[in-house]
Parts: sequence; C-alpha cells; structure tokens
Amino acid sequence: MQTLIFNQGDASESRIYYCAHYLAHSLGLFAAQQLQVIFTTSESGGHTVQGGQVPAVLNRDADLTLGGPMVVMKHFQQHGAELQCFCASVAANPWFLAAAQAQPDFQLSDLRGKRVLDVGNVGTATLTFRWLLARHGLQDDVELIAGSGDQARDFNAVAQGAADYALHAMHMLAPAIAAGQLHNISSLASVCGHVPWSAYIARTDVLQEKATAFAAFSRAIAQALTWIANHDATALAQQVQAFYPDYPREALVRGLAAYQQAGVFAPDCVIPRAEFAHFSQLLTAIGWLDSSQPVPYAAQVTQAGAEQ
Repeated sequence: MQTLIFNQGDASESRIYYCAHYLAHSLGLFAAQQLQVIFTTSESGGHTVQGGQVPAVLNRDADLTLGGPMVVMKHFQQHGAELQCFCASVAANPWFLAAAQAQPDFQLSDLRGKRVLDVGNVGTATLTFRWLLARHGLQDDVELIAGSGDQARDFNAVAQGAADYALHAMHMLAPAIAAGQLHNISSLASVCGHVPWSAYIARTDVLQEKATAFAAFSRAIAQALTWIANHDATALAQQVQAFYPDYPREALVRGLAAYQQAGVFAPDCVIPRAEFAHFSQLLTAIGWLDSSQPVPYAAQVTQAGAEQ
C-alpha cells in the first residue's frame, strides 16, 4: 500500500466542486489502486502561492494539493518549473450569477445597466468576470460592486433589490438558492470556454519520486469523474455528504446538479493542451500573468496515470 499526503488548505477550500477525491475515497477507488490518501489541512488557504496548501507542498509537508493552474503558472514565472499540475479536477469556471427572481431567458447582454455584487471578491474570478464583460462590450455598462465581506448581508442585499445580481461560486450560492432567497440565473462556464480552472498539483521532483503513487491517484480520480458523469446529483450527494457535514442536504444536491449541468467537472484526468493555452491567454489578458514570459504547457503539466 502506497501513501500520499494531500493538503487541502483551510476549511474554505473544501468546496463542493472539489468532491472528486472525496468520491474516490467513498467508493473505495483509492484502496482499489492500493493507495492510501491522507487528507490534511492548513491554517490558511488561498489562491496564491502564499496560500496555506501550496507552501505545504513546496516544503514537502504534503505530497499534493488541489488548486488553480493559475497558481502554477504564476509560480513558474517567478521561480521556474518547481510545481506541476498532474491531474484534472475542474474543467470550467465554477462561478454563477444569482438574482432575487428567476430569469429563464437570461442573456449576458441583460447585464447592461445592472449592478452585480461580487460577493466572493476572489482575485482571478473577479478579473475573469471583468474580462468576460469586456469581451461582450459591457465593461462600461455594468456596475461591479465589491462584496462587503459578509456573505449573508450581500445575499440579502440582492434579495432586497440593492443590487441586481450576486456573483459567486455555486458552493456558496446553493444554500441561499435552496432556501428560496435567490435564484440561479446563469453559469459562467460556457461563456468563458473550457479552462482547467482547478487541478491536482505537486512538486515536479516529488511527482518523479512517487510516480507510481501519483499514477494510481490519477486513475482513481478518473474513475470518480466518470462516476460523476453517469450518476445524478442525489446519488453523488449521498456519497460525499459526510465530507460536508455542515452543508444542507438540499443545497448540496442543488449545487452539485448545477455543476453537473454546467459541465464544470472535468470529464477525465487529462489536462488538455489547448484548454491550458486558452486559460494562460485569458490570465495574461486580465493581467494575472506577465505577458513577456510564456508559460509552456510541457513545463507545467504532466499526465500522471493518464496513459494507463
């Protein structure tokens, strides 16, 4: 039995669109690969290289973590090819728009003249939304309001009409939607295109040292992603509910269903070259990456287990 230590960051990083590894554990897929995965946490999480889970990997306190390839790209520009993405997880933008009333015929152009409350205030998600507005010629016609830092207060502001839309990940929106406070209006997945929004990450040298274990991990995740594609949200929620003990059951089902319908979960463990390139171009366009330094796919992505 091989062992990998998986640092997940802090509690805020355990989002419902990151459920593939929980499902793999619940279904016994890791065990079937003769692999033990030990889940650990950090005192802090975050989306930057300074976030809690990334230093744990860099310091060899953990073998792997899960996060945005944007972190690996940024780290490459600052420090070289020390980190690599090795297995897909989230294949599209997991952010959604919600509003006080249902809008079944919503089009992005309907945002013109409206107020969008950026509840999450997450750097790359905010920048990506601004990029999306600019692509559709809406950058000067939509008022993007920074969230207050109090999610309940912000959701209530949208419900009461102080803003027209709430922008956040469905993980955060689903409880308010399940409670009838807000309505799911639109996923941003399709309008942003396929991008490797989140992937499993490890040190390049550790990937080489523990190649067999990482290949086993990727095979188990691929099986879990296939399971997600072939089962409904109710069945998925039943398998992973124990890993989200404080998350309302109805919200879990609704949130997972929204992610399934939007195609947010990766179809398999492969991180496609074209989608990585599209994401790097998007991140360069929004100013996250230095345009003078290319971020080559081969230096930042390895497909551990995909060949099997």
